[in-house]
Order: sequence, then structure tokens, then C-alpha cells
Amino acid sequence: MKVLVISDNHNEKNILTEVYETVKPDAAIHLGDSEFPYNDEEMTKFLRVRGNTDRDEDYPKEGLLEETGMFYTHGHLYGIKADRITLTDRAAETGAKYALYGHSHVAKIEKINGIYAINPGSITSSRNEYPESYLVIDTDSEMAAYYSRKHKLMDEFKLGS
Repeated sequence: MKVLVISDNHNEKNILTEVYETVKPDAAIHLGDSEFPYNDEEMTKFLRVRGNTDRDEDYPKEGLLEETGMFYTHGHLYGIKADRITLTDRAAETGAKYALYGHSHVAKIEKINGIYAINPGSITSSRNEYPESYLVIDTDSEMAAYYSRKHKLMDEFKLGS
């Protein structure tokens, strides 16, 4: 299954639709801080959670895409800027093997206690060496690929044991 993971567009219109139409994923997850209403047309194709700048209380704080083993949340409620242990512990409780989060605007993949903690970075405002980015995870091949907002492949990682 090809899963698009994107986060932190901070009220930028059309970028979510552009990325979705380019990737054509089997599933899509938005990790919060869209600043759009929950039912905004651009959000309807995404599984989605509430970020710290999202005001619409219809957003859940976390979710689980069971068929892929992906737990997802924004991250601010799990202290991800200090470490990702609370996040990966929560993912383990749900039976997930991936813990997807946003919030920090830092593209990163780490394996913590057997769980992959994965941040796609921010599609609008990067805070690390990667430019603005999104992530595509292929669960069949267990590959994660970072793409720039211009849809250029930047880096790939093999997930799995």
C-alpha cells in the first residue's frame, strides 16, 4: 500500500491537493496544523488529526490505520521535541509498528524500541537540512521516500528488520 504522509501546511491552500494528485496514494494522512476546518474540501481525502494551531475540535488527537500498522498524531501532546519515547510507547500500545508525527517541521526517521518514529517534515516551512517535504511510505516494499514540495525525490530509507 502506498501511503502519503504530509504535515504542517499552516493555511497554505492548494498544496495538499497538488501533492495528493501527484502521488495518487492508496491512503493519505495529514498530521495536523493545516489550520483548515475539519471538513475543508482539501482535507477530505486525508485521514487527519488536530495540530496545536488547528482550532476545529472535530479533529481527533490521534488515529490508527490498522492495515498498515500506522499510528498517527501531531506530536505536541507527546513531547516530541524532547524525545519520541512517549510517542513510540503509545504507538506500541495500539499494536502499530510506525508512529507518524508532525509539529517539529523536522524530517526524521528513527527506530525506538522497535517502532519507527517518522516525521515527514513540513510541506510549507522546513526547520532542518531538508527543504519543505512530504513522505511516501510503501508498506509492501517497506520503503519510505522523502520528496520536496516540487515532487523531487530527496532521500529513501528501507524500513523493516
